[in-house]
Amino acid sequence: MEWIIAVPSPALQQLSATTWAWVNDRPDWGFSNCGIVASDGQALLVDTQFTLQATRDLLDAIAVALPGSEISTVVNTHANGDHTWGNQLVEGAQVITSERSARHACSEIGPEQITALCALGDATAVGSYVAKHFGRFDFSGITVSGPTQTFSGWLEVKVGQTLVELLDLGRGHSAGDVAVHVPEDGIVFAGDTLFSGSHMVVWSRSLSACIAVCERLLATGAETFVPGHGPVMGRADVVAFRDRLVLVARTAGQQVRAGVPLAEAARLVMAEHAGSWVHPERLFTQVAAAYAQAGAPDVPAETLAAVEGMAALARG
Repeated sequence: MEWIIAVPSPALQQLSATTWAWVNDRPDWGFSNCGIVASDGQALLVDTQFTLQATRDLLDAIAVALPGSEISTVVNTHANGDHTWGNQLVEGAQVITSERSARHACSEIGPEQITALCALGDATAVGSYVAKHFGRFDFSGITVSGPTQTFSGWLEVKVGQTLVELLDLGRGHSAGDVAVHVPEDGIVFAGDTLFSGSHMVVWSRSLSACIAVCERLLATGAETFVPGHGPVMGRADVVAFRDRLVLVARTAGQQVRAGVPLAEAARLVMAEHAGSWVHPERLFTQVAAAYAQAGAPDVPAETLAAVEGMAALARG
């Protein structure tokens, strides 16, 4: 049976008898996807939203679509705020992520920092970039809430009679990523290890790890993949996404071996590989990751430095 039906965004899309995706088909910064697995009155929520109001909208939609279902578990695919800052609203739920993701959460930028950067506006390149993409969000009232349980490797969770597998993917998009696999339905909630319609941000400084994660997602045998941002993907979409990363890695490798400075290499890669996907300036983080793996000097390691590189590339 074909469950996926086009609906306005953001909204719940039913993927199978037991799974739904909360899909923001806008590929812009901050408009993230979530997932629901529900069975026998129990529900597992994959990620929350960037703001409290966006999370309330999500929870209200779940209450309408799944009356009587209790969200007892939240799985955070990684620690970025657009996937975790609504955690506080799912009261009483167990919040699970990988041990590695939890360990590196201290490096995340908080809501107060983003608000302060937005206030800088055009005073700095970073402030201008952050204000353009994040100034629309209201971060008031957020108390950043971390996990109550962590795991390493693999964890099996039962939601009613439905088996859910939590896969510790290790380093990829972030320092520690988690995928949620529903084997009987052939569905994977991939978090930001996949982007649909936009270029990937690589915070982990390892482009090869991102490619390896794509291979691991495909190895589940799933047919349907919910990315962290953008429309739902099929296997062919994941293959195309992986292949784009491979091409960027190859081009960046050529540039670093030729001694091309990072900023110039990022411009060359963007000119060659931007395509039709939005936010091509994010290719800076992919090139920086390839340079870091190659042992190039002076590759930015901090989040704000990576944002500065993207802002410079976007400015041209």
